[in-house]
Amino acid sequence: MLEVRFNQQLSMDARGRVTLPARLKAALDTHRVYSLVFIVHGERLRGYTPQDFTERVEKPLLGNDNFDPYEDEKQLLRLGAASEVDVDRQGRLVLPAELRELSGLSGDITMISLLDRIELWNTADFQAAFAAARTRRDSLGGAGG
Repeated sequence: MLEVRFNQQLSMDARGRVTLPARLKAALDTHRVYSLVFIVHGERLRGYTPQDFTERVEKPLLGNDNFDPYEDEKQLLRLGAASEVDVDRQGRLVLPAELRELSGLSGDITMISLLDRIELWNTADFQAAFAAARTRRDSLGGAGG
């Protein structure tokens, strides 16, 4: 992504407007990136710069057999609701209604940065998933973080 790290709670209004964290906005400006590509992944959205989306999501699918029903379904699920969303000069974006519906996002959300992407979660879902991951880690003897 853009080598920016954060975990921030944000508010999304009824129209899907979100103001990006200042660090992310600054990194986008520095790299002259004016949009993000979002896909649905379970109960959250994953967002990529257009370049990262091409390299990490689209290109890996090119080597797959387009006539294999499983591969066809995988492409549909990954790319069928993909949406490139503009970031305005103030660092705001509007998430399309379809993406919000498919992911269940509304109101209080948490945006986190991960290795090659950002993720947007309903805050309660993020907290539950994070707690469950910590519990699994602890049950394995505390390995890995």
